Amino acid sequence: MNIENKLAKPDKTIGQHSNELIEQAKLLYKLGYIKSDKLFSDLLVACKKHDYGKANSEFQKRVIKGGKFNEEKEIPHSILSVFYVNESECNEPISVYLAIFFHHFNNSKEPLVNIYQQNEKLVKKFLYELGFNDDDYNDINIIIEDIFDLLNLPLYTQEKQYAVLLKGLLHKCDYSASAGLDCEKVNDFLTDSLNNWKNTRNIHYNELQEFCIKNTDSNLIVTAPTGMGKTEAGLLWCGDNKCFFVLPLKTAINAMYERIKKLCGDNSQEDYKERVALVHSDMKSYYLEDSIISGKNYDFAYAQCSKQLALPITICTPDQIFDFALKYAGYEYKLAVASYSKFIIDEIQMYSPDVLAAIIYAIEMIHTLGGKVAVITATLPPFVRNEIEKILGTDVKTSDFSDKGKLRHNVKVYEKNLQSDDIIKIFDDTICDKVKKYLVVCNSIDIANKMYTEIKNSDINASVNLFHSNFTKNDRKTKENAILAASEKTNESMNIPEIWISTSVVEASLDIDFDILITELSDLFSLFQRFGRVNRKGNKDFSSSNCFVFTEIQGNAHRFVDDDIHSLSKQAILSVDGIISEVLKKELIDEYLSVEKIEKSKYFQEYRKIYKYYKENVDYLSLKKDGIRSIDRSDAVPIDVYNQNESAIEKALEVLKSDTYSRDDKLKANEEILGFTVSVPKFRIDDYEIKKLKIKMPYTKLPVINSSYDSECGIRFDKEKKTKKQDKSDDNGEPDNFI
Repeated sequence: MNIENKLAKPDKTIGQHSNELIEQAKLLYKLGYIKSDKLFSDLLVACKKHDYGKANSEFQKRVIKGGKFNEEKEIPHSILSVFYVNESECNEPISVYLAIFFHHFNNSKEPLVNIYQQNEKLVKKFLYELGFNDDDYNDINIIIEDIFDLLNLPLYTQEKQYAVLLKGLLHKCDYSASAGLDCEKVNDFLTDSLNNWKNTRNIHYNELQEFCIKNTDSNLIVTAPTGMGKTEAGLLWCGDNKCFFVLPLKTAINAMYERIKKLCGDNSQEDYKERVALVHSDMKSYYLEDSIISGKNYDFAYAQCSKQLALPITICTPDQIFDFALKYAGYEYKLAVASYSKFIIDEIQMYSPDVLAAIIYAIEMIHTLGGKVAVITATLPPFVRNEIEKILGTDVKTSDFSDKGKLRHNVKVYEKNLQSDDIIKIFDDTICDKVKKYLVVCNSIDIANKMYTEIKNSDINASVNLFHSNFTKNDRKTKENAILAASEKTNESMNIPEIWISTSVVEASLDIDFDILITELSDLFSLFQRFGRVNRKGNKDFSSSNCFVFTEIQGNAHRFVDDDIHSLSKQAILSVDGIISEVLKKELIDEYLSVEKIEKSKYFQEYRKIYKYYKENVDYLSLKKDGIRSIDRSDAVPIDVYNQNESAIEKALEVLKSDTYSRDDKLKANEEILGFTVSVPKFRIDDYEIKKLKIKMPYTKLPVINSSYDSECGIRFDKEKKTKKQDKSDDNGEPDNFI
């Protein structure tokens, strides 16, 4: 039987497909991403043999006639492929067996092994057909035990590292070959692009940037204030290497993507599509909007390259890259990529304990396999620094540039709840020609709505606006653009002042610069992020107070603010009255939120529990869909939005269900419907879902909920509109941010 002439796909033989994988393996080797000849040799064997099991008669019938896998008649081809591996051609045969055996399996290891061991008759039927015998079957039984032993080894062992890299690289080659795309694009441009950026502006690299250039071969932990060029510093550290830029929020990632696109080449020639990628849950939507603005079709190949992490620079959320900490089936793909990559991690103080635990453990896994990490941030919790330093040991360079920051903030602290009267009084006391842009940041949506309504209904002479996460995607985008536009206005051009009332969504996601900040206290890290939304460049007058802090927690913010950390932060900020320097900010963090004090908090206890779980968890016990973030929210369409847009939704559904429209049309229709959704707590859907009005899209059903909605204040839940008689406590809070 000539295996390689059998079909692997309707239009491709096993031999053709295997050769495509081999070409991808050679590309990885040529780029220096495979550093071991031994590993490269075993990868070539795995690439060649991984689909040989498809030669069985049932698969060949199905690939020609079509249809779904029939578990009563078929055996997964990966089980049969392992019989073609000759141990004499392998350096580490068990690793090769493992890579091939699990290369198509995405749930847990147990069922696949059960298929082999509990369906002996069916397995042997195909083995006899393919030229094998009972002795071969028994040999693989023994090998499966060895595979299990290898799976259960910890990552610090050389055997496990080798197996992880081999399997991950096989995935990388297979996915790229199947998509008809190169698995990696070379980075031969970034250093030159940054030098061109410097030369065209006739500037010199500053101390932070020079530090990153000097230590490009080391891991870094760096703190530096806003305005020091942390983005450029991080990219200079990366140089002409594969790079991931990890940020907490999609809006921040979108802005970073646009910024790096400009650094990386001529947008009119679209050469950025060979260089920089955006990866987050709304990537398709962002790319689609980009293509509509440019008047071009959606670039599916670019989106696929982005998704497969094939471009030199990827800007992403931790959810999209660090989920390999879960060790779900197939996690080796991302971890293998991480082994030859550099990671810039910014705003690490912004995360909830579950996400932070995944990031810290991911850093440990990256370091173990040879990747590099640079934590470059404005504020860094001492315990986070301590955790990372324990992992990196002597292989890390640290530096603090706080003393290089400009003086920008003059603080007034009030030991009380924030009320609308306080906002109005501060407005009346500070308004002048040079002070016209006010930012109010509340800890929860319920308080933001209350402040907005009361100030809007007062006789204040200002434009009052509201921005938080409880708007539809369409309205949220409009509000993001509006607050950015407000920030960019010159005071001289403004007829009346603007007041923007918001929540934590503005902390790190938007590059805005206001004159006055009025904010509730959550914790010091969050507070100093909020300070960064005022006088960002340090060019405004701050001889009078420009940051007003109200220390007491109110509304449902009690549910997601850590009491211990809030109490420590309150003690710290009450010691401030007047101008605060970047050095003083760091000193307050180091003194009041020290490792010893934070270790007593609920936040730290939760972090340690989850970190321990990740570290001790063996391979493939988690499902991919679990994710590293505790997601208790889902998209839904408020009934008011549905009623106003029913015709547009129905037309879009017709496009999705018809075979006469292009992929571009279907993607646009899909995104049009999603634009009407709001992210809400899942229990809200249980309470308010209108069962008869589910929007049936391909692959998903969107619930319609019996809630009030308008573009001014967003979604509101009225108890009398509940469709069930459950009474849950109110939850309009923002998704988890840090501490």
